[in-house]
Amino acid sequence: MSRLNDIVLFSQYDFPNRVVIEPEKRSSKLHESLFDVIATYNPGVIVKAGLGSGHLLYELAKGSEAYIVVVEPSMKIIRDFIDGHFEDPVIKKIHFINGEFNQFPIDYYAADLLVCIDNLDFLESGKVVDEFRRALQFDGVLFMAGIVLFDDDIEGIYDDFMKAAFPLHNDYYLRDDLKTVMTLNEFKFVKGSIDYYPVDLFLLANYFNAYFQTGTDAALGVIDDNHDEFVRLYGLEKSTISEPYYISIYLREKPKDTQ
Repeated sequence: MSRLNDIVLFSQYDFPNRVVIEPEKRSSKLHESLFDVIATYNPGVIVKAGLGSGHLLYELAKGSEAYIVVVEPSMKIIRDFIDGHFEDPVIKKIHFINGEFNQFPIDYYAADLLVCIDNLDFLESGKVVDEFRRALQFDGVLFMAGIVLFDDDIEGIYDDFMKAAFPLHNDYYLRDDLKTVMTLNEFKFVKGSIDYYPVDLFLLANYFNAYFQTGTDAALGVIDDNHDEFVRLYGLEKSTISEPYYISIYLREKPKDTQ
């Protein structure tokens, strides 16, 4: 089974649970930040990479006059979302494309605003960012949101925990590293905000184990082996940490030779 299929199947598991992708606890901040961007830039075409939990997408369609497209790798998630809003006229404002992010099925320079939430850490981020750049018009806006490492977590102990608990996890970025990657890919950093949300690592490890059946010993062992650092960096108390969540806004720059 391909990695893409693995991601699709896990996304279908997480869709009704809202644990990894667009959990309820982050909804208010995401809604506020995204609609602030819409009010500032007034995009005509909004492309969302991933249907997510469906809640933010619905609010986006309900509260914006833009042409809205969502690219979602799972046809089942698309069908489940539509079935859940079958008689709601808001659903008619959303244009669904069943496709993947590594081969983003959006025309060159088609999007005024591209939204990517909670997906980058288990995708080929370099290829995905390339595709986002291609799909955005010059001076188009990229809205990105996701978990990052604590600024001093140079060794990536939270990454080590996630890789042990969640087989599809690649890497979280440090905030400064993310900005650097985006700058190198012709995205100009506009602004960012970081918030911290409580996460029970025992419950999270068990959530992943319920799906992957890989056990929790390795993940919990990472906590034991790095207990003092988890306390220092992430405020570990019993099994709960403060998880950094970063929302950042970028503008698609013109290549130097076209300016």
